[in-house]
Amino acid sequence: MIPRTLRSKIFAGTAVILVIMSSATFYTGLASAELARSVELLFRDNLALKEIRLDLALSEQALATYLATKSSDALKDYIARSSSLAARARPLNREIRPDEALLLQRLLGGLVERFLADAEAAVAAKRGRDVESYAARFESAGHDADLAREVLARVEGLFIADSLEAFTEFNARIPSVLLTNAAMVLAATALGLALLARYAFKLTEPLSRLAEAARAVGEGRYDHELPRLDTGDEIGTTATAFAAMSRSVREAFEELKSKAEVERSLMEERVRLLDMDHKLKDAELLALQTQINPHFLFNTLAAGQQFALSEGSDRTAVFLETLAAFIRYALKSPSRSVRVADEIESVRRYVWLLKVRFGERYAFSVEADEDSLEVRTPALVLQPLVENAVGHGLRNREEGGSVRVSARVSGTEALLEVSDTGDGMPDAEIERVLAAHGASDDAENGIGLRNVVRRVELSTGGLGRVEIEASGGTGTTVRIRLPLDGGWS
Repeated sequence: MIPRTLRSKIFAGTAVILVIMSSATFYTGLASAELARSVELLFRDNLALKEIRLDLALSEQALATYLATKSSDALKDYIARSSSLAARARPLNREIRPDEALLLQRLLGGLVERFLADAEAAVAAKRGRDVESYAARFESAGHDADLAREVLARVEGLFIADSLEAFTEFNARIPSVLLTNAAMVLAATALGLALLARYAFKLTEPLSRLAEAARAVGEGRYDHELPRLDTGDEIGTTATAFAAMSRSVREAFEELKSKAEVERSLMEERVRLLDMDHKLKDAELLALQTQINPHFLFNTLAAGQQFALSEGSDRTAVFLETLAAFIRYALKSPSRSVRVADEIESVRRYVWLLKVRFGERYAFSVEADEDSLEVRTPALVLQPLVENAVGHGLRNREEGGSVRVSARVSGTEALLEVSDTGDGMPDAEIERVLAAHGASDDAENGIGLRNVVRRVELSTGGLGRVEIEASGGTGTTVRIRLPLDGGWS
């Protein structure tokens, strides 16, 4: 669709109105011209006959004067008049048609030719001094002239009758022409006014709607429905630009409101962080006060080991030494990274302590590939998994349960797995654990499975992840995926 501008619409409407008015005027002029032409033809024919009559009379008079006086001036006058007569008689009808006026014209033309022939013969006889001959020819020419005048009179009578009839018809057609002309003028005027009103409405109505929308936006009502103008002209372009401007202003206000809301949220978060900072400082003070308890426990265990060795209780000494080594490893910050070899060694100590506690009730397996031992991993991620497997997965098994710990490299990842043959985990519990919203499971689980999930994600910047596979009655497998190029310290 070709877009139309306001200028083209105005020009088009004006052109249509002008064409209608011009058509009415053209019809009036054409009808008047046709009537006038009909009358003019009749009067023109009458005038031609009058001129033939005059030239005939003057030619006859000049011929008589020449024959009587043999004057050269009279001869010149005759020649001029006879030439004019011949020229005027030449357009007369020469055909035989079933029309009285045309037949009389043919007869008149013949008589004029005979008159001119006799006149020329009389002039020639006069020059030859043949008196008898030019007298006879002059008399014959006069007879021809008389006959021609009679025919002229009859033709003029017919023309006058036709003129009267034409005038009567013309006079009768004048009212109908005037009526038709008035009807066309009125129709053209009405149609022109209708077109003018239509174009005026089409031009002003979109402007009125656009002005109303602009007034609403000016009053701050940005939710006012903007007009949809698909006119394809300057008004449509202006409406589109205005809609885009209004939308931009509304979006700017929404963005300002959103920024204000974000700033308010940030301020609340800052206040909350300040409050947490105060609480953290209080917790650090409390931790410093309670830190003596695990160190006191470790030192007490070391002293117990010395007593056991001095009394010869080697098994008790090994137990206390293993427990002290495990506690020393656990007392280090859990946010640090260690080698997989260190984590595996800590798990082996923990498994040894579990065997002391449970005897042969459960079977334990700890395996690690050589290429996985130097991989870095967050500390204390395997021991909570083993503790969770024994405390939850196998707690309903009196015997026959097993726990398997493994470490290997697969592609660009290190895989640490803890599997048990216990009761498994419900899907809802797996989803809750992997969501890692809580800080710990409960008091029985120590650091807790969810803390392992959270620390793996935080320590690896989201590159590492924990997967849990479980089914009712067949056990649970917890798999930790660590990138080999983690880059944590």
